[in-house]
Amino acid sequence: MIRAAVLDRFGADVVVRDVAEPVPGPGEVLVAVEACGVGLTLERARTGALGGTTPRVVGHELGGTVAALGPGVTGWQPGDRVTASFYLTCGTCPMCAGGRETLCTAWRGYVGLHVDGALAEAVALPAANLVRVPDGVGLDEAAIAADAIATPYHVFVERAPLRPGQTVAVIGAGGGVGVHMAAMARAFGARVVAIERDAAKEKRLSELGFDVVWNPGDEADWADDLIGVLDGKVDVCVDMVASTATLANGARLTGRGGTFVVVGFQPGTSLMLDPAALILDEVVVTGSRYATRAEIARTLALVAQRRVEPVIGARFALDDTAEAYRAMQHNEVFGRIVVDTRRP
Repeated sequence: MIRAAVLDRFGADVVVRDVAEPVPGPGEVLVAVEACGVGLTLERARTGALGGTTPRVVGHELGGTVAALGPGVTGWQPGDRVTASFYLTCGTCPMCAGGRETLCTAWRGYVGLHVDGALAEAVALPAANLVRVPDGVGLDEAAIAADAIATPYHVFVERAPLRPGQTVAVIGAGGGVGVHMAAMARAFGARVVAIERDAAKEKRLSELGFDVVWNPGDEADWADDLIGVLDGKVDVCVDMVASTATLANGARLTGRGGTFVVVGFQPGTSLMLDPAALILDEVVVTGSRYATRAEIARTLALVAQRRVEPVIGARFALDDTAEAYRAMQHNEVFGRIVVDTRRP
């Protein structure tokens, strides 16, 4: 038996209890989990917004070591340090073959929703999902990097390729992914504008030394004020919040030849655009979806080089997963939450 965080039904709270230790099937690997990240995706999963089935062991941002190999697995050995992709992809459709596996057309679901996940002492996963963790990267850091840092890497490599010296604004820069979005932009040589309403998180962003840290306060239409502070618009704006207000302000903040990237998601929000700006200024409006395994590997290399530092804002033991969820739900933590699954 192992300890694991289980969602018995959508809308319920997760409960940590003993479950049968998973056995790796053909093409699978058993991973002894050391750490698992907790972010807002897990709240969307808990409510049923991402589909899947229950009861289910939840969690997908893992760092661990290979414990056992299922039949037919090659290329991995017990003791190998690994993280994993959140997506269950086919590997053979045109999108996968073309290097865009997050858009897999034969997609099979999410780890932690369609198969059991990693908020547990052990998890069995397809070997194809694993990504090797290099020396110099802690397994807790790898857990963070596989989602909260790889997602920004994908943004600035594929959706809004950055050039050194450009200006990037991040709306919601104090969140678990937002702070790493700002850090990744800086690693690419950009001037970074970190936008955050929470005063405590604003202070932490200032301590991290971003070029401009700006709090819009309670103003609904704040883009013009920030444009005045910056003396111009930005080359790239990334919206981690995606409320109707932030979408409108982010589009307004994006300048000529710039790109507005939507990463956050809130049901029921909308974005109204004046097509004149799209035509006359050639502004690009796009979304960004997670990261490929190759991008996760490159992100881990950046962490190993310490070009991007994972920000772990709080740690919990596995038996305290419910408290980790509450901290995430109440947006209490600056940076990412980590559950240390081996901690008593």
